[in-house]
Amino acid sequence: MLDFSSYIARLTAENRLCRELGFQHCTCSGIASVEGILERMRSARALVCSSDVCQEGTVQRSGGYYRRRLFTTYILHRYDSRRRDTAAEAMQTCREVLRQFHSRFLRDEPELRGSLNYLRTEDIRTHEFGADMFNGFAGLSFLISIDEPADLQYRPNEWEE
Repeated sequence: MLDFSSYIARLTAENRLCRELGFQHCTCSGIASVEGILERMRSARALVCSSDVCQEGTVQRSGGYYRRRLFTTYILHRYDSRRRDTAAEAMQTCREVLRQFHSRFLRDEPELRGSLNYLRTEDIRTHEFGADMFNGFAGLSFLISIDEPADLQYRPNEWEE
């Protein structure tokens, strides 16, 4: 099973743009734990925050069953709140980080597939936050899912019949 949060932390550390602009990786438990994100925002210029919880379901594809885990990641960049034009620049930076992450997902997909982690790069959803969502930060979130084989074999010893 892929540890998605560690994977995103590694991508953040290895990405030249993230390093150049001082992006820091952190984790949260979804938007409901926004307090943790806000606390990190006091000292950070830019954040890539991966949620340590996911939505999960079971899907059938190619004759087998898979666990589909849906992960959320937030990309946030500080702007000068006295100058609204800097919010657009910060948002563009977040979009570029996402584009670079997406290209890396595509590169990593065959290797992940080899370990039975199917990164669903064909369906990445994004949601941009307005400049007023987080005071002084522009950003976006993206959703990506990973399919992993599910062992749904019936075992009689698990049942009292």
